Amino acid sequence: MTSGVPAPSLRRVCRAACALVAVVALVVFLGGWVAGDPALRSIVPGTVGMKWQTAVGLLALAAGLFLLIDAPSPRRRRLADAAALIGLLVGVTVLAEYLLGWRSGLDEFLFRDTAGHRVGAAHPGRLAPTTALCLLLVGAALLLLDARPVGRWRPAELLVLPVAVVGMLTLIGYLYEIPGLYGPASAAKMALGTGVCVLCLATGVLLARPHGRLVALATTDDPGGMMLRRLLPLGIALPLVLGWIRLRLGEAGIFGQRAGTWWLAASTAVVLTVLITRVAGQLSLYAARGRVLEAELVALANHDALTGLYNRHRFDQELAHAAAVAARAGVACSLLIIDLDRLKVVNDTLGHPAGDRLLQDVAGVLTDRLRETDVAARIGGDEFGVLLPATTVAGACVLAQVLCDAVAALRLHTADGDAWTTISVGVAALGAGTGDTLDALVRADQAMYRAKRAGGGRVARGNEFATPV
Repeated sequence: MTSGVPAPSLRRVCRAACALVAVVALVVFLGGWVAGDPALRSIVPGTVGMKWQTAVGLLALAAGLFLLIDAPSPRRRRLADAAALIGLLVGVTVLAEYLLGWRSGLDEFLFRDTAGHRVGAAHPGRLAPTTALCLLLVGAALLLLDARPVGRWRPAELLVLPVAVVGMLTLIGYLYEIPGLYGPASAAKMALGTGVCVLCLATGVLLARPHGRLVALATTDDPGGMMLRRLLPLGIALPLVLGWIRLRLGEAGIFGQRAGTWWLAASTAVVLTVLITRVAGQLSLYAARGRVLEAELVALANHDALTGLYNRHRFDQELAHAAAVAARAGVACSLLIIDLDRLKVVNDTLGHPAGDRLLQDVAGVLTDRLRETDVAARIGGDEFGVLLPATTVAGACVLAQVLCDAVAALRLHTADGDAWTTISVGVAALGAGTGDTLDALVRADQAMYRAKRAGGGRVARGNEFATPV
């Protein structure tokens, strides 16, 4: 079993749906049947009224749903299951009467259906099969409200979707005044209040556990959820409203059949075009923001925040790629490991902000003096790595000396004095016959430490210094 209570806003909607169903059912049962006022059974005069069994079933289902909105205790769960069973059994009993020709005695058990006898109904007092089916499905959905999903769908979700469709069709029948959907002689003959109530119950079941596929899609912030929230309500309401207007204008003699059909098609096309264009623009903006965020994430994942150079993760990737290319093509490739000699002194005497600015200036020296094909990265606190494709060790040593001289000439003026530093550089070959990338890193790192132990501000390769001490 799985559970997941809805957010406070969804809980309020669920409670409001339960309250509406309970009020309608109580008014019909107490006022329409106990007090005997036929007008309270059918909201629209001349249409079928809600049966007392329907009111009882709806009231029980509303109570069961209300008990399950929050994470229920075992006692509340048992009470909710009992209420759900009442609604389910009413539906099962009535459907069995229709399918098996069985007379259970439920039809007029409490009240005589005078109006049904008067119009010659085949089964006075018996609620419609569609209503019975809705009661059965909602009751089953409440019993399975916290059952494990089947794929991405919750069982309760699948059970109440047909209920929502029936409720909507009933409301549409009343909106368009189609007697075949609600009249006393109709096979469906669902009362307007019943249609509203089953639609509310279906909505409440969907929202009571919003981790199902439909509600999750409707509430997500991704483009699919955004499109669903904007298009679905209007996609349902627009044809109904425009169709109703076209019907009334036709009845008033303003439009003939051809003109009315043209008006309906043209207005629907215009509104949908405007809506789709607006949604497309919002999705495009959403996608553009996504691309910007993606670029920022890529930059954060690959670059050092302080210097703007590549970080160690990206440098390792570039190093492996360059080594593979060098080994395959048989071309020279070199690696520099650079360490600042005096950064700790600068941090201790002038503060870490001065040290950070000095690191940024050294990064600027690397950026200004390297080729576009070269790769520079900050691979540690005061350590940099430089990858030089198609460059021999001798050529790398020449460049390393240029970098040493440029960094040594740097002066950072602060209120407490000037900050300056030198660098120690280790050079190693990378490619065929030089071992793997780890070997190259170790050799370059060892060479850098030899340069540092010799006093810093110099370049070392192998067991020899590349520049005079």
